[in-house]
Amino acid sequence: MHTRQRYSQNESSTSLVTSVIVATLKQTVNNTPIDLAEIAQSARTTSRVARNVLAELTRLDLSSVTTLNLSNRFKIALEAVRLGASERAARALTWQEFEEFAEQCLRIAGFNTKKGVVFNDGKRRWQIDLVAIKDQVLLVIDCKHWESPNYSSKFRKATEHQKQSLQPLIRHLRAHGTVTTPEVWTLPLIMTLFDPREPMIDNVVLVSVGQLADFLEHVTPYDADLPFVSNRADAQSSIS
Repeated sequence: MHTRQRYSQNESSTSLVTSVIVATLKQTVNNTPIDLAEIAQSARTTSRVARNVLAELTRLDLSSVTTLNLSNRFKIALEAVRLGASERAARALTWQEFEEFAEQCLRIAGFNTKKGVVFNDGKRRWQIDLVAIKDQVLLVIDCKHWESPNYSSKFRKATEHQKQSLQPLIRHLRAHGTVTTPEVWTLPLIMTLFDPREPMIDNVVLVSVGQLADFLEHVTPYDADLPFVSNRADAQSSIS
């Protein structure tokens, strides 16, 4: 990105760009139009500098009625992450935006999606943040909008939930006609804002929002490094 190359030459410029980004994310929540004066005051700079930074990042013709769509909000948030301000960027995004961005990436990659899948299998109530289906591939996604680095120990409970939910989810989706193929390849996945320290924990894949688009472009059940689970309508296997 041109802005990163332009402003990374010294720490003061990097800090300034980061401050403008974070101030913008906070000021433009819920489709609030961009207020350059408010952003500049929060970032301790001038309106002209704030305008220049945002114009370079978004390529928008900024005005008093300009709003940032989800794509642009994540574009500038990821720039803040690249500039070393992951935690500040995370705090400026809502968890709803986080899930919506993941769904947007999945749809662009050709997946049909269902968000907030809730069901009861007779034993317990299950809730899945995001389910994505494309041909015989089913991704079961848990979105973690955490405001701290991704230490592996944080994911133990989440990975266990992902693994235990697979079989009940498959039965639920088959019963409701969402899954119709005789065989489906299921992959449990946790998406985070920060790059994970490990790409996989207990046979559950970890991928950051910045890695998601590339991951979806290459994901396949024929990849031996990915812990896909084969589920047949007549004989379903389980993940261990």
